[in-house]
Amino acid sequence: MVRGADDIQVMSPDEVAAQRLPTLTTLASTTTGSLAPGDTAPAAETVPQNQDDRPPELRLFEAFGNFRGCLEDKGYGIEGDLLDPNNPAYQDPAYLDAVRTCAARTDIVAVLQEVQATRSSLTPEEVEQRNEVFIALRDCLIDRGWTVETRTSEIGLLEPTVFQNADGVLDERDINQCLSEQQLGS
Repeated sequence: MVRGADDIQVMSPDEVAAQRLPTLTTLASTTTGSLAPGDTAPAAETVPQNQDDRPPELRLFEAFGNFRGCLEDKGYGIEGDLLDPNNPAYQDPAYLDAVRTCAARTDIVAVLQEVQATRSSLTPEEVEQRNEVFIALRDCLIDRGWTVETRTSEIGLLEPTVFQNADGVLDERDINQCLSEQQLGS
C-alpha cells in the first residue's frame, strides 16, 4: 500500500506511551504473573546472548584487525611492540591515547589474555591438533602470497613471528577464506 505524505500522522510521546501501555502490560502479566513497580522479571525469561565459541586464536585475529582498523581511523598505524611499556611510540601522548581507546573498543587485551590462558593448559594432543590446523592455514595463506614465519613455543606450539599478506598486512578476509576452504576453526 502506498501512502501519501498527507496520510502520515505524528504522535506525541504521551500518545505513543498510551498505545504501548496495553501491549507492555499484557506482556508483563503473561510472562511474570504481574509486575509491581520495582519488581524485575526472572532471569530465566531472558533471551540468550550470542556465544562466540570460535577458538581464542581466531577471535584474536578478528580483534587485532579491528584494533588495527581503529588505529588507522585515528590516523595511526601499529608502531613497535605494543606489549612493551618502553615502546618509544608511547612517548607521543596522542598515540598512547589512541592505543588505549582502540584497545578498550576492541577488547583485544581480554582476547589476548584468553589466548595465553588457554595455551598454558593445553595437553600435548591439543598442541598437536592446533599445530595441524595452523599448518593447514599457513599453507593456504602462503598459496595466496602471504609470508608466514614461525617459531615453536616452550610447549611445542607453532606461533607466527611474521604473518602478513603481500601488502604487509594481516588480511582477515584471506584468513577467513582459508579457514572456510579448509573447514578449519569450527
